[in-house]
Amino acid sequence: ISDFKVPRCFKPEGFGSVKNAQLHHFADASDQGYGTVSYERLVNDHNIVHVTFVMGKGRVTPLKGMTIPRLELAAAVLAVKVDKLLRSSLQLHLDHSMFWTDSQSVLKFLANEHSIYKTFVANRVAAIRDATELSQWKYIESKSNPADDATRGQNADKLTNNKRWLHGPDILWKEKQEQQHGPVSFKETSSLALDDPELKR
Repeated sequence: ISDFKVPRCFKPEGFGSVKNAQLHHFADASDQGYGTVSYERLVNDHNIVHVTFVMGKGRVTPLKGMTIPRLELAAAVLAVKVDKLLRSSLQLHLDHSMFWTDSQSVLKFLANEHSIYKTFVANRVAAIRDATELSQWKYIESKSNPADDATRGQNADKLTNNKRWLHGPDILWKEKQEQQHGPVSFKETSSLALDDPELKR
């Protein structure tokens, strides 16, 4: 682990003037734990992109069993809390934040404004809606989600060779980001199945 180093310079030397600075938060969950990882994405006057790892946070799954959709929702709430923390702590001018999840369940919960959820889901959906806009939430495929590394644990050897964790996903480095909404659009997720277990009866 002594070989593991984290670059702490958010703006590299010679990068020039920053015309856009965003925070990007990725959330994920598994039966072992849930977590989030955050990156700062800078774009200069020449449209050159630089992405920097800011922080990661992981939590183990509660002893009381929880469904994966609920754990994914807990991870989304954690991402929102980290965003608030970073915005109050970093002495940087930041534009809007973006939140990424590979959970269609989370996107459905956030997009649906007509159903009444059970207390656990209702409270967390309300917390997310109060702090963010639906347009800030994007879908990312599981294989590309760096937060997956926070949910399963890694030994020292794997961590030191994990380029994605510190580098961030390739999508952030592209000059024009792909605006992914996932296999189903928000419009299509606006109504849940009548047998959804999270609907309040």
